[in-house]
Amino acid sequence: MADRRFRAWGRRGDRAPLRNRGRDANASRRRTRLRACVISKTAADTALDLLLAPRCAGCGAAGSWLCLSCRDLCEPVRHGRVTAAGTYGGALREAIHRFKYGGERALANELGTLVASCVANDLATGIAFDVVVPAVLHRERARARGYDQARLLAAVVAERTALPLRIPLRRIRAASPQVALDRAARAENLRGAYVAEAGALRGARVALVDDVATTGATLAAASGALRAAGARAVRSYVVALDA
Repeated sequence: MADRRFRAWGRRGDRAPLRNRGRDANASRRRTRLRACVISKTAADTALDLLLAPRCAGCGAAGSWLCLSCRDLCEPVRHGRVTAAGTYGGALREAIHRFKYGGERALANELGTLVASCVANDLATGIAFDVVVPAVLHRERARARGYDQARLLAAVVAERTALPLRIPLRRIRAASPQVALDRAARAENLRGAYVAEAGALRGARVALVDDVATTGATLAAASGALRAAGARAVRSYVVALDA
């Protein structure tokens, strides 16, 4: 009887390692699958990073939305009380187009930095400012685009120059397309397009920021509204001058 119990125990004992080996094999397969998933996710993340990595709008170089070489090609220009970081062409034109119409909001940093440099240069010569103000879009236009490019640019300018950002302007009328209009027609098209909060900028010296100046009609309309609200002086700064 004892021998039979011993032999039976031996047979059950022989089966235990088999069950353990089965569990070990399953665990090993799970670890292998887990490692494969981790490797696949890492590869996918790397590919996504490469796909979404910033590339210069001007030359396509990786690393930034507008590389230093393309930025160095920009030469500031001044037209009356409007200062531009450069003329509307080449890399600057492509960058602005992507920023406004391609949804590449990240370009606000590079383009805003160019504008901030112009403001900083004037500050260094003794021109004083109290606030930075964007020439805002009409709310319907901003909603359709998903953002207001002038606000984004002005925020960067304010941060880089350590000036307060204020948004007292409101665009109360969306002007019709101005592409085919001459200077006089553009000015008439934008007459009364802006209002500013009364007294919000009383006595203030304003750096007005926008993306592109063509005839200056938008900036003139915005400047007029700011002066009517009490601003002492208004100078305009844009990314590009398209004269």
